[in-house]
Amino acid sequence: MLYRMDARECYYLFLDAPMRARSQIVWFALLAALPLAAQELEPEQSALLEQTRQAALSYSNSLPDFLCTQIVQRSQDMRGDGRWRALDKLTVKLSYSNHKEDYKLMQINGKDTLQDFLRVGGSLSNGEFGTRLFAVFDPRSHAEFKWKGWGTMHKRKVARFSYRIEQQHTSYLIQYGADSKGPNAIVVPYHGEVFVDEETHMVLRLTQTAEIPSTFPISANESWVEYDYADVGGKAFLLPVHAYSKTRSGRSVAENNIDFRDYRKFQIESNITFEPATDK
Repeated sequence: MLYRMDARECYYLFLDAPMRARSQIVWFALLAALPLAAQELEPEQSALLEQTRQAALSYSNSLPDFLCTQIVQRSQDMRGDGRWRALDKLTVKLSYSNHKEDYKLMQINGKDTLQDFLRVGGSLSNGEFGTRLFAVFDPRSHAEFKWKGWGTMHKRKVARFSYRIEQQHTSYLIQYGADSKGPNAIVVPYHGEVFVDEETHMVLRLTQTAEIPSTFPISANESWVEYDYADVGGKAFLLPVHAYSKTRSGRSVAENNIDFRDYRKFQIESNITFEPATDK
């Protein structure tokens, strides 16, 4: 599967040939004592949500140019019975310049490669650097938000909102195979949650679940991205640190666990050499 976060809120989910990847499950004990049911927003909650919207819509433009190392560990459960098989580990140099992401695949399972990142096959994702946030909070998405309560994340007090974007306002495209305009491509509504820092009004975690018709070859997809502060050129910025996606097609289930490491200031000479990060 491939998410390409373009322009407004165009999400592309692409399920290609069988993956050759490795992954490990990463779970977070994020929140405690939260209400289970979403509630309508009170005035104070609506004000917090509007502050969050403004922060999310300006997020991408606030980021500096930088480089980081992206580690993608992929796995697959062919029968959907919990027998996970490690497939591969991708080491990617991610460049963020002029508010655009560029991905260069450097290694597969620790071995240098010249393959194109978007043509390596299997399950891939991008767009963690603001496009997903923009899509959820863009007024054109008409997302419906509800209140779910307070919690704690990274030792910060966070507000938890659920959201849903309906069919007539979504641009979440899911495709099975290479053709984004054929019968195996479909635009679907989706829903999820946002976890908002009470003090900064910044989103620290964003989850997404696609609402896919039962007749489509891909039957389920869910993902999340988690943000924390990282140093870039001596200044702290809120940036992705972990991401996750899970997709089901028939009985087969695919997982991606993604880490973002070694953030550093973008420099022209940085495009010449690359030192892959060691596992932490």
